[in-house]
Amino acid sequence: MFRKIQDFIGREWKKILILMIVAVAYQVLSFSFVYKVDPELAKDTYQKLGGFFRYAAKGIIEFTITYYVLIWLAWLPLLQKRKVGRFFLLIAGMFVLKAGYSLLFEFKNVNFKVDASQKGLAEFILNHKMAFYLISMGVAYVLTLLACLVVAVIIDFNHRSKRQKELEKQKLDAELSAIKYQINPHFLFNSLSFIYSKTVPLSEEVSNAVLLLSDIMRYALGKEEDAEGKVALEKEITHMKNVIEINQMRFNNKLSIQYAEQLDNPKARITPLVLITLVENAFKHGDLLDPANPLVIRTESDERQIRFYIRNKKKAGPKELSTNIGLNNVKQRLQLMYADKHQFSITDNEHFYTSELTINL
Repeated sequence: MFRKIQDFIGREWKKILILMIVAVAYQVLSFSFVYKVDPELAKDTYQKLGGFFRYAAKGIIEFTITYYVLIWLAWLPLLQKRKVGRFFLLIAGMFVLKAGYSLLFEFKNVNFKVDASQKGLAEFILNHKMAFYLISMGVAYVLTLLACLVVAVIIDFNHRSKRQKELEKQKLDAELSAIKYQINPHFLFNSLSFIYSKTVPLSEEVSNAVLLLSDIMRYALGKEEDAEGKVALEKEITHMKNVIEINQMRFNNKLSIQYAEQLDNPKARITPLVLITLVENAFKHGDLLDPANPLVIRTESDERQIRFYIRNKKKAGPKELSTNIGLNNVKQRLQLMYADKHQFSITDNEHFYTSELTINL
């Protein structure tokens, strides 16, 4: 338990420190304001609540916990992940805890001093002290929620801006790399076009393979990406099928592949080459010649999600050396593009390798 608390403080100490500094300033300003308006009331109130320093220490702790929970555990998950149930549970729980503590330990010591000229209000307060106290707490809590919302919106905006800048930098680096080596793809495309023209009369299969390879390479170089570096899901799938087809040609159509798709939203945007890389990984490390255990690929999309599933039997015997560069690149791009809006899991056991990807749109 102590270790968990230590790890939590180690991760969150900056947030906690900032909140504590704000809490100290708030306590000092509140005391100064009340003391300036009515010194006797301020003195009497703080004495009944254990003195300024004791009450301020309690207030600093309460402020820090309340704002941490409401900003980072309630508002931000609501803004970023739409966790509505968690949000209402946390804000209701926090109010119940604050109200319960105040009623048990502070209510009896509160000074309900009211200006005598406000006769109606004075009578209501004196006759309904608890109701007035709870109403006052409720109003203060709503103001606290609004303040936390403003802070959470600012934090979320900064986070999104930072992530967008990181994506732009990564895209710029990729573009610079492409420019640096642009002579190679141009030379390759020209060569492929020449080979295609020469093979058309000789072999339809070979010429088709050259054409597929040319399309795959053009797609890999980002010719179809939008300003955000994404493509339509249907384009990713088209080129994924090209990869499957060209590999079938390599093995004389003997590969056992079971493919299924249900695209209710084919125009959904996805970062390119993610699905293709997972398929290429299966061709590289999988045993796809066993009809009893085919390569299974499923792609689904709707208005809310893109879902992808791929499972292959692993090759027996010595394993091909893998650097995991492709897989690590997929994980990095997904994190940069989608952050908490995706789930990517891998199941790697003795005989089978399974990848599952869900992207929330």
